[in-house]
This record gives sequence, C-alpha cells and structure tokens, in this order.
Amino acid sequence: MKLIITICFILYACISQAQWEVNLGAGAGLPITGYSKVIKTGWLLEAEGKYRLKKNFALGINTQFTRLQKDKNPNDAFLQARMTIAPLLFIAEYGEFVKGKIQPYLTGGLGISFFSINYEDSLVQWTSQGTSISNVSFTMMPQIGFRMAVSKKVYPFLESGLILLMDGPPIGFPKGEKVTGYGFITAGVHYKFI
Repeated sequence: MKLIITICFILYACISQAQWEVNLGAGAGLPITGYSKVIKTGWLLEAEGKYRLKKNFALGINTQFTRLQKDKNPNDAFLQARMTIAPLLFIAEYGEFVKGKIQPYLTGGLGISFFSINYEDSLVQWTSQGTSISNVSFTMMPQIGFRMAVSKKVYPFLESGLILLMDGPPIGFPKGEKVTGYGFITAGVHYKFI
C-alpha cells in the first residue's frame, strides 16, 4: 500500500507540473561544409511540440522543412542543384532558468533527416537527364535561443542552431568525408497550454 501511495504521489506531482507547448516558425537555412560548396542559402519552416516536465526541463519533437534551391557553382557537375531536407528530431530543452521577460534556452536533438537532391547533368534541356538522390541520415541538432514573454501563454522566439547530417554529402560533393548539413536562424511564436 505504501508503494502504491508513493507512486501515485510522484505521478500526481509530475503531472501537476507538466504542460504542453508548441512552436511554429520560419527562417533561413545556411548550408555548411559540402553542401555550402554546391548550393546557396534557402528557407525553412519549423514546428515543435514539447511537454514540460519541470520548470526548467522539457522533452518533445522538432521537425523542419528546408528548401535549398539556388545553385552556388554553375561550373560543377551538379547543375541547377535543388535540395530538400526534412529532419525529425527528439529534443530535450533546458530553459526558463532566468527570471524576467526574456528567457534564454538550450536545446539538443537526435533523430533522422530525410533528404532529396535533384540536379541536371546538362544545361541543354533535350539532352539533360535529371538526377535525384534520396536518402535518410542520422542527425544531431544543437540549438540556442530566447523567448520574450508577451503574456502567460504567448512567447515570440528567435533561435539559431545546426542540423548535422552524419552521413556527409552525396558522392561527388566537395568535402565528402566531413559531416554536413545546415545552420539555421528561425523566428516564430511559442504557445503554452496552461
């Protein structure tokens, strides 16, 4: 009976402090290492849902849809290169450790990224044979950001981080032996379901 009462008390304490939160944002994707030699900066959309376990700690899921569609080097083998990357990450956040309207936070994430690269073999349309490469890669994400309280539920945010694809770029990309991915800067709105 003591064990059941203890478990119930712990569950009640955890549930009473827990709350759901969501983020929606948009921003810029900045290719790094191998990707930066082939494609230019693009745009991204972000969605995140998390469950705050304690005041300073939250767990959740983050996903982004990133489109890098401007070819950086017209003289390489990847003509009119276009890339789509969609990471799906399980995240842990440490935040709300500062009192006041501006609240910094740190986030780490692990998961997978689905990506697709499309490019042309020739600039002449009738001789061009487009190539598509799709794959899945193990992914890590370090991130830092801050939120500003405008009410008890709504917090505009600005964050920056890296999406690191561990498999490196496709064969033929420069720096193929290095981890690649993109950096990002995102702005949006954070909402707490209180």
